[in-house]
Amino acid sequence: MAIVDADYKFVCVDIGGYGRNSDGGIFEASIMGQRFQNKTINVPVDQPLPNQQEPTPYVLLGDEAFPLKPYLMRPFPYRQSRQEHTKDLFNYRLCRARRVVEKAFGILSKKFRIYSRPLEMNIDTVNTVVLATCILHNFLRVNTPGDTNYFEYIEQEQQPDLNELESLINDPRRGSNEAFEVRNKFIN
Repeated sequence: MAIVDADYKFVCVDIGGYGRNSDGGIFEASIMGQRFQNKTINVPVDQPLPNQQEPTPYVLLGDEAFPLKPYLMRPFPYRQSRQEHTKDLFNYRLCRARRVVEKAFGILSKKFRIYSRPLEMNIDTVNTVVLATCILHNFLRVNTPGDTNYFEYIEQEQQPDLNELESLINDPRRGSNEAFEVRNKFIN
C-alpha cells in the first residue's frame, strides 16, 4: 500500500500485504489503516476547499474495494452515480485523481526494471527491495517548491488476519455520517 502526492512521490508505504487479498482488506488490517482509524498518523491540518470557508480534512482516495471513511473517499456505486450528475462528476474526478497513484507505480516499475518480472527472492529481501526502490524513486524525482521530503515506512510486524475483518469490510453500512458529510463537501 502506498500514499502518493501530486508529484508522484511516495509519502507513505506499507509493505507486506499479499497481492491476492483485497486492497480494502489489506488496508483495514494494516498498521497504516489502523493508524488512520486511530488518528495517530501525521496528516496536515484541515483546510478549506477553494471558494469554501469551512475546513475540510485531507483524505485518501480509494476505489470500490475500500470502505467510505472520513479520511478515505471512495466512488459512489455505479447505479447511484448514473442517476445524479453531481455523483457522476464526483466519481469522474475521484478516478482522475487516483490515476496519480497508478502513474507513480508505473514510473517506479519503468525506472526499476526489477519489477518487469516476478521477484524470486526471500520475502524479507523483497520487502527491502520494494522499500529501497520507493526511496530511490523519491530521491530521483525533481524536488518542487514547498516540498517537505516527508516519507514514512510502516513495517508489518505480522501478516494481517483478513478473515476477521471480512464481515466489517463488506458491510455497506460501514460509512459513518461524518464520512458522508466529508464526501458531500467534496461534491459541493
